[in-house]
Formats: sequence, structure tokens, C-alpha cells
Amino acid sequence: MSLSPYVLKGKVGAALGEFGSVTASGAVTAGTTVTATTALAAGTTVTAGTQFVTSAATTITAFAGGGQASATQLSKGVNHVTTVATAADSVKLPASAPGLVVHVINGAASNSMQVFGAGTDTINDVATATGVAQAAGKSATYVCPVAGKWYRVLSA
Repeated sequence: MSLSPYVLKGKVGAALGEFGSVTASGAVTAGTTVTATTALAAGTTVTAGTQFVTSAATTITAFAGGGQASATQLSKGVNHVTTVATAADSVKLPASAPGLVVHVINGAASNSMQVFGAGTDTINDVATATGVAQAAGKSATYVCPVAGKWYRVLSA
């Protein structure tokens, strides 16, 4: 079964995924083996009901000219895009997985960027190749309740 990044409790004994997700072969109880995808330091305490983000990236440049195919791939839990040279330059969320949460900050001075899902993933049920605009100075949290679908909570 696949677990969201905020349903575990206890000490992490091995590396966990960039977003804290793990895959377990059975119930997550003492002694259960979990398979990790990438690094979260061993010994990190994860508490049930608490969302955690293990990494952040800044000075990200949105892909000039926009579009989904060549959009800059976001790969961290918190992503700070600092360069959007022209309106609709683009970034792409990681592949969706139920329970995944990704934060995206458009720190550009004045240009809106276009945010796309990976592959056929949609955002707010908008067609895959369309994506959604995220204005300069806005931050958004993208959440995935079911594979293939992202939903956005946008800052005021």
C-alpha cells in the first residue's frame, strides 16, 4: 500500500522519499518493512497527522516560451521560482501520487507563469496541455487526492 507523507508515526529507520512518501508491503506497525525512494535522514521523527516537507529549491527558472513538454521540472516539496522572463514561461509538477503535496512560489517580479501536471496529470480538472496560470508574487499548494489529479490552493 502507498502511504501519504503524513500518516506515519515513529522514527524513520531508512531513507524516505523526497516528499516523505513510502511504500509498505503490509500494515505499518513495529517491524514493518518500508521501501524508500530518496533521502530523508535516518532517525527523523514523523508524527501522525503532521505534514512534513523534506526539501526545498530556490532560484528556479521557468522554461522560456512555455508549454508542458519542455517545462522546468519541479522536484522538491517547496519550489521557489525566481525567474519568469516572459508571461506563460512554464514549470511542471512531479508525477501525481495520492497524498502528495507540493508548494510552488512564483517569486518573479512581474510575470505570471504556467504550471502543468506531468504527463496526463490535470490541475483543477483543466486539460493536461493547458495547465494553470500562477501570477507573480503568488504562492500555491498543489495537492493530489487521487492519481492523475492535482488541485491548487492559491494564496490571496
